[in-house]
Amino acid sequence: MTSAQIELSRVRQIPAHELVVDQIRRALELGRFKPGDKLPTERELSEMLDVSRTVVRSAMTILDREGLVSVRRGRGGGVTVLAPPHDEAAARRTLRDNRASLQNAFDYRVIVESGAARLAAERRRAADVTQLRKQLAAMDAHIARACTEENSPHLVTEWQSLDSAFHLKIAEACRNDLLFDSVATARRAMWLPVGAIFHHVEPNANDYHDAIVDAIEARDPDLAAAKMAEHINATRRTLEAWLRQR
Repeated sequence: MTSAQIELSRVRQIPAHELVVDQIRRALELGRFKPGDKLPTERELSEMLDVSRTVVRSAMTILDREGLVSVRRGRGGGVTVLAPPHDEAAARRTLRDNRASLQNAFDYRVIVESGAARLAAERRRAADVTQLRKQLAAMDAHIARACTEENSPHLVTEWQSLDSAFHLKIAEACRNDLLFDSVATARRAMWLPVGAIFHHVEPNANDYHDAIVDAIEARDPDLAAAKMAEHINATRRTLEAWLRQR
């Protein structure tokens, strides 16, 4: 898109339930809720989101229809998060047909997340580093578990949640809400098309993370940004090699 293509267009009034659906989708995609988790109750969600229970109910109906959650009414019911469908062949076709969009998503991640790592190195507090180290330990433990257990879509989904939490914690350390939202958006742009192709947790899945945290702890903005860019581009190269082989 060029500046000449930016035009004014008719404004559409967005129904409240669509905004709720988008918020829940975002929470699911970023690992806030994992398969098997129960969402807050209808009453709790209506209070959290400042909408009526009718709006929440309409949103849950849409998410249930999409296969993202299971809604059970009555005593002992509730809304349970479902595991995403695993269709590697369909995901591969989608990626091949949308390589330009995929490259755009990785470009966006490199720019936004390397900037976040740079700012985190400048603004981080001791507690931020402590939490990042705890997150790394949890990720190492998960990889060890994946190496000893039979890999499953559930283990992969758990890993993606841990990975997102790690990157979002770096964004938190920037203390900039706009940048945090940009990192979340960048990760969603990548994981929506890419997440479905991973069916096991690689032993090297935690590579680069330690180096990024070391640079943030050392308050070295240039190194933190460089390590983050290296990490994201390594993922990009892995995916491109995967597409070439099939």
